[in-house]
Amino acid sequence: MNDQEHYQAQNPEQQTNAYQSQYNRQYDQSYYQRPQKKRIGAGGIIAIILVSCFALLMVAGAVIAGKMLFDPDSRFSLYKSIGREEVQEGEKETENPRQQFEDPFEDKDDDENAFGGDHGQNTSPLNPQIGGSTPDIDTSHASESMDDVVVGSEKKVLTTSEIYAKAAPSVVGIVVSTQNGEGSGSGIIMTSDGYIMTNAHVVEDALTVTVTLLDGSEYPAVVVGSDEATDVAVIRIDKTGLAQAVFGDSDQITVGEDAIAIGNPLGLELSFTITKGIVSAINRNITVSNYNMTLIQTDAAINPGNSGGPLINQYGEVIGITSAKIMASYSVSNVEGIGFAIPINAAMKIARDLAANGHVTGRPYLGITIQTQYVQIENRYEYHVVVITVEENSPASKAGLQPGDVILAFNGAEVEENSDLLAERDKYKPGDTVKLTILRNGGQMELTLTMTEAQ
Repeated sequence: MNDQEHYQAQNPEQQTNAYQSQYNRQYDQSYYQRPQKKRIGAGGIIAIILVSCFALLMVAGAVIAGKMLFDPDSRFSLYKSIGREEVQEGEKETENPRQQFEDPFEDKDDDENAFGGDHGQNTSPLNPQIGGSTPDIDTSHASESMDDVVVGSEKKVLTTSEIYAKAAPSVVGIVVSTQNGEGSGSGIIMTSDGYIMTNAHVVEDALTVTVTLLDGSEYPAVVVGSDEATDVAVIRIDKTGLAQAVFGDSDQITVGEDAIAIGNPLGLELSFTITKGIVSAINRNITVSNYNMTLIQTDAAINPGNSGGPLINQYGEVIGITSAKIMASYSVSNVEGIGFAIPINAAMKIARDLAANGHVTGRPYLGITIQTQYVQIENRYEYHVVVITVEENSPASKAGLQPGDVILAFNGAEVEENSDLLAERDKYKPGDTVKLTILRNGGQMELTLTMTEAQ
């Protein structure tokens, strides 16, 4: 028997107590320490703060982006990206997504709609409360003055140099001061006592207008009248004995004949520049700044500042007013040899009316602001004309038209876009009564409207 066996034999009670003590330690919960809870450190707190800030920035960004994309008044509005923006009926119509031409050669700074539009209060020199000085120029005998317009009769073919010598003295440079800065354009002297024809978009929003003659002399001018639908305007300076332009017959021009432009490309630094080309096409039916127009197409170079100047035939006669309008979606660098001019026969008719009355007479008026929108009708979406605002006491207001109404038809003719509506409207005259088919709160109804004359 070894020592261990001897010890166990001699001390059995002590051995049993030793085993029991060991067993109790193994199952005694107090023997183990309770696990401690984990706490967030400084790094974790900073991470939570950063994540929260990032989430707030994302939400704010989404809200701002949504407003920019879906607000029609936003520069980045989705309506504008597809060529649709709010317009004033009788003043400016929304862009036509199928064929819309604009002027990338803006004659004014920071004006996205230089061709026309209702900009609220008139900012021409005729409204001195806006700013600028108003020269004291009499326009009360405009009708008599317009009888002084010269129409060409001698059909002698001239050289380019002879054409320039004949026509350049009747061309002027125009500098316009607006709330957004200065712009420049060109004009055509119609009468010897200072009535000048130009583009409406050249003098739009003008605070002051200054005219420069071929000899370099400068004169302040007033805007006698301006019509954005045709892009024609008439201004006047206090000067007599001026060299008058000789006007031709735009109905007699033919494709392929010479076409010469004189104007002030890129401003007065390059004033009275002459460029030559041909008549590329006639009777071009184009939607220009949302108005349907019939224009002359030419490849004579027409650049910024040429707007409002003459397009001249081989006899030295003015056959059109140059007004470059190129599709806005095109890159200017990819467009060459495409310019447009307003036929002089149509422009002269408007100019006579503007000179005598200050506005175009006989044009019907509704009194609404409209916008082409993607509208849900039953289970489909379609483009339609939506009424944005209704002028108080206007024909539309008296007929019961309300903001949000969708105009489906104008006197029986379906209208899909603003250009359709205005084209149908212009088939009538002030005093005519028409039926408007509208959609309101999901239901169709008809309204009777009697148009007045636009002022």
